[in-house]
This record gives sequence, C-alpha cells and structure tokens, in this order.
Amino acid sequence: MELKTPDVAARLGVSPKTIQRWVRKYNIPLQKNEAGHYLFDEKTIALLERVKFEQGAALETQPKAEPKTPPAPSRPSTSPPNVPIHALFQEYVGPEISRVSLRLDQLEQQLEQKADDVVSVQLLHHRREMEEITARLTALEQLVARLEQQLNHQPPAPHNPSEEPKRKRRGLGRVMNLFV
Repeated sequence: MELKTPDVAARLGVSPKTIQRWVRKYNIPLQKNEAGHYLFDEKTIALLERVKFEQGAALETQPKAEPKTPPAPSRPSTSPPNVPIHALFQEYVGPEISRVSLRLDQLEQQLEQKADDVVSVQLLHHRREMEEITARLTALEQLVARLEQQLNHQPPAPHNPSEEPKRKRRGLGRVMNLFV
C-alpha cells in the first residue's frame, strides 16, 4: 500500500509540510508518481514515526494547530520500538551513500586521468619549444664561428693616423712655456 503525503501527515498527526521537511532533512529516498508526489510505503511510514518520536520534545514545545481533517486511526508501527533510528536510516540511506561514493571514485579517477593527459600535452609542448630553441642556438653558434673565421682571414686594416690619439709633447718647449 502506498500513501501520499497528506495521508501520511494525517496518520502521524503532523502537517504535510513537516513530512516534506523530514524527507528532505533526512534524505529519505522515496518514489514519486507521475505527478511528482511522494509515495510512502509501510517501511517509510515506520521510519517517519521514529523521526516523530525522536523529534517529540521539539514538537511538544510548539503549539499544535487543530487539524482540518480528523487523524486516521493509529496503526501499530511495523518496526519494533527498540530499533534505533540510525538502523532505519542505514537501510534507506546506506545503499544511496554507496552509490554516490562509487560515482565519486569514478569521477576522481577520470579527473586524475584528465590531469595526466594535460601534463603530458604540456610536456610535449615544452619539449618542442626546447628543441626549437636548441636549433636556433646551434644556428647562432655556427654564424658566430663563420664570422670569427672571416675576421681571422682578413688582412689587417690600413693604419689611419687621424684615429690615433695625440701624444703629449714632453720636452724643453713645454718646460719653457711654464716660465713665460
């Protein structure tokens, strides 16, 4: 038997919004019908009864509004009263956590593979740049060697006296100019 949110709310004596809030807060996996409404089975209703019991102190401190419809007759819980709420959550949430963890591991592996691919491409690009730089450096070395050979085989340039600095005269004429 599958019930909708208002039916479950009436059965538990809480508002439908409270049921929806609990479903979101505790990530309770539920099936939905074609209209998008939650469908509750007996196990889920038992889980919500445990949630209501655990939340009892908080509910007692808030003033209760009179329900518009009379609550459904109370049915005995399908879960034994000594079953802790975390055990019920494990039944519903445990498989979902396992599925999400597996998917997360797969995504991490894909991310690592993508990072490795990017690094490989960058290394190849850097290697190509270094090979180009090495080739240019070799060409420059060869050019410098040819220019040095040309300089070594050229005859010396003719001596141009106008380019030499003037020599200072040292002698008697200079000394004589000091006394004048």
